Amino acid sequence: MSNSDQLKELKTAARNIAHAKRIKHVGALEVVAQALGYPHWNALANANRNGWRPSPEDIATAEALVLAENPLISIDTDPWRALGADRFEGELQGHNYRVSTQGDDVRMWGRGWELTLPEAPLAPPRFRVTDRRLKANPIDGTDFRNAALDVASGWRKLVHARIASDWPRRSTVPDGAGRAEHPLGHGVSDIWFCLHCDGSSTGVEIAANLFHCPHCLASPLDIHASPWWLGAAAK
Repeated sequence: MSNSDQLKELKTAARNIAHAKRIKHVGALEVVAQALGYPHWNALANANRNGWRPSPEDIATAEALVLAENPLISIDTDPWRALGADRFEGELQGHNYRVSTQGDDVRMWGRGWELTLPEAPLAPPRFRVTDRRLKANPIDGTDFRNAALDVASGWRKLVHARIASDWPRRSTVPDGAGRAEHPLGHGVSDIWFCLHCDGSSTGVEIAANLFHCPHCLASPLDIHASPWWLGAAAK
């Protein structure tokens, strides 16, 4: 493998990390460099010009960073195979729980309670009592709710990483002019309109909420580059 191929693999890993974390590529390059013992990417590049070469272990480290950020890999990946069944259940403050995803919403539940975190990053958590016969339901406690929310939020982060990795780059990180690309229709605009509530949002706002309406949380199917449904009133 040539020197350029080795650096290309590190840059590819950084690009995949940037997709998953929804950050600029330059920030992901710094993540890779620091994992390899350099303070920043420029230091790594200078070392490379002076004869240092990434080892197979260095490349494996960079690839492991990608897997850590996006263990679900893609929409076609079976998470049970990627993560192992033990990752989907556990114990929290003495209470057993399980976790699953349904349409990219994260559902966490145990005896008598359930927590749902919708796909949209701005959507609030939904706590629900599923068995009112219990005299002491853990979901009634603030500490338990917060702890459960921490667990579920970790899972939602993985779901968001998988979504961002499957979408065009500009759908989650707008360009310098604030223009974002619709992940389904692929139109590009700095202002987006919601068919559901008629609200408008900037490209930065809509990308940050994974193309769900920041106002009413409508899905990307309701987000358009112009309010065509308003007809003459939109002009």
